[in-house]
Amino acid sequence: MRMLFLGFCLAAGLHLAAETHTIYPDHHSRVFSAYKEPVLRIHSGDTVITRTWDSGGQDHQGVRHIPQPYVYPESGNPLMGPFYIEEADYGDALEVRLNRVRLNRNWGYTAYRLSQANLNPEAAETLYKNFYKTDAVRPGRADLIPWDLDLERGVASPRLLEGLGLKFNLPVKPMLGCIGVAPPGERVETSGPAGTHGGNMDYNDVAEGATLYFPVYHKGAYFYLGDGHALQGDGEGLGTGIETSLDVQFTVRAHKGSKLTIPRLVNSDYLISIGSQPEFGSSMDQALRMANTDMVNWLTGEYKLTAPEAHLLMGMVVEHKIVTYFGTVATLMPRKYLPKR
Repeated sequence: MRMLFLGFCLAAGLHLAAETHTIYPDHHSRVFSAYKEPVLRIHSGDTVITRTWDSGGQDHQGVRHIPQPYVYPESGNPLMGPFYIEEADYGDALEVRLNRVRLNRNWGYTAYRLSQANLNPEAAETLYKNFYKTDAVRPGRADLIPWDLDLERGVASPRLLEGLGLKFNLPVKPMLGCIGVAPPGERVETSGPAGTHGGNMDYNDVAEGATLYFPVYHKGAYFYLGDGHALQGDGEGLGTGIETSLDVQFTVRAHKGSKLTIPRLVNSDYLISIGSQPEFGSSMDQALRMANTDMVNWLTGEYKLTAPEAHLLMGMVVEHKIVTYFGTVATLMPRKYLPKR
């Protein structure tokens, strides 16, 4: 019986002596790549405790690790990683369980107004100027607004907002904007776009308690994460969430021989197929087709529904989210309607 159990664990890609690793890298990656030196090598079943920096490269203590963020060559969000998973290989799926995603400082920032692409041209030009206060967040910038984060109460409010005195006390939902593996082939992607490898998905359900699945394109998977947000609405209309640093704990598992083609997410309420594409430059029709097709395959493959059952169920109860405008769309299937696996 012991030998049978051992064989099962090895076939499933599990490491019998799972470990917990604590690592706080002092450097970052600005790309998703299979050609970077891993910050840590771990096994399937292991857990990692780490921290992320905000999108401008500031850590939980406000220390700036990037003097000029978003000025070449610092394009994209700073990432922690890569984490090399020994059992993961091409054709597998990497499972990432987000055990803990928590705020670790009392401030963040956002852009000041909605991206122009999300408004009619006349509204974008006349609604209001894209100017808050010079140097309010970053030297030389006037289009960013600081937010206060109340860690005890779990609320966020913009600082020194001029207007009628409307009081924002918004409940926070910490999330990771960037998460994923090295992209297929020899590609190296900056942490700006999203794709089938994950990337800069900016999906607000990538939060504590969620489990994500990514197609693995390289031996080791090369897993990265970063771009913490305290809160963000659907679509990422500002082009930012409330950018901040986060404490993160995650557990990885490799699933052998998967046929996964796009990222998936499972939480307490939904199965979610993520039609992940670069924002502001992709067809949302295409993202919708990607996500719907994956959901049909998920229901007929793992849940053993017949094709008519899957189609009828999706036609009646499916939900959708705009993850990023002109980019990624998610297909959500409520778990309460599904048979127990």
